[in-house]
Amino acid sequence: MGAHTFPQDALGEDTVVIKPDYMGICRADAKEIHGSRDVPEDRGPLFGHELVGTAVFAGAGTGFQEGDLVTLNPNITPTRTTGFAEYVFVHGTKEQLDQAVVRVPEPDIRDDIWMPEPFACIVHALRKLLDLTNLPSLQGKKVGIIGAGCAGLMFAMYARHLGASVSVFNRGETRRAFARDQKILAEGEIHPLSDANSQAHQNQFDIVMVAPTIATTELLETAADMATDGAVLFVYGGTRKGDSFPVGQADIDTVRRQERIESVEYLGKQLDISGAYGCLREDYEEAFRLHAEHPHDFPLEKLTSRQISLDDFPHLVMDIAAGKADHPGKVLIKAAIAS
Repeated sequence: MGAHTFPQDALGEDTVVIKPDYMGICRADAKEIHGSRDVPEDRGPLFGHELVGTAVFAGAGTGFQEGDLVTLNPNITPTRTTGFAEYVFVHGTKEQLDQAVVRVPEPDIRDDIWMPEPFACIVHALRKLLDLTNLPSLQGKKVGIIGAGCAGLMFAMYARHLGASVSVFNRGETRRAFARDQKILAEGEIHPLSDANSQAHQNQFDIVMVAPTIATTELLETAADMATDGAVLFVYGGTRKGDSFPVGQADIDTVRRQERIESVEYLGKQLDISGAYGCLREDYEEAFRLHAEHPHDFPLEKLTSRQISLDDFPHLVMDIAAGKADHPGKVLIKAAIAS
């Protein structure tokens, strides 16, 4: 990170410049540093994609105005710079920018901050799950979730809202304690990952969501053991080209990125494997609606575990990428207030 002269020549009619107030650190950011994430050619890198800020410049062809409170959808592929900066430049056609730069309808979001992008991805994923399985809701379904990071906790919030009972499993105690202490999950909803292999949880769940940073074969096998015959394994955690499960059957990377559903056989059980990737403008709009109308169901502000300055960011993100730091919840970067 370094100081650079403001690039006045980049202020074209097709440009929106955002001054972030807050940026979130995502596991995908650390994976891109580490080189353990496949960067899709059609979407580009994600590094610095979670933010809330103000449009300080909006070209005549963008449809935006200076002063608009906005967030970013990184899945649309206009040319953009990283969100881990004092200014973010987003270039594109008016149609691209209409999808990539999303107005935030909550003027007080800076006071009780939460990150719209990861929640919009969860909204998209569960809506896609309902669509692929032809389910009208999750009413009465038993949903198991592997991973108590931000994604797993938001899946639990939304699945409960849709009528399911949820059980979340995580290997480390730190994230389990965070979920309990923040009252995001009740005591009976959060369990050690080792409990997933117990008789009480095997063959019990109608849907099992795999939501850790990396969807390893071991975790997928655990998920399949938890699933009842005819259940859905929903892969949300990171996959890479060539990953399959069960080995040689479903190409889970393609299933996730292309949002498909495929039937497989695993230890005598018939399972459907599905997944989702990214989000759209309408998912942000639904995310804002859910948070505004159901604040008790979606206490997204409680996901924040730490706030740091932009100056502290390079050291911390390198520690995360190197495995030297592991924070539960969401670490937010608060931009310096201009004097």
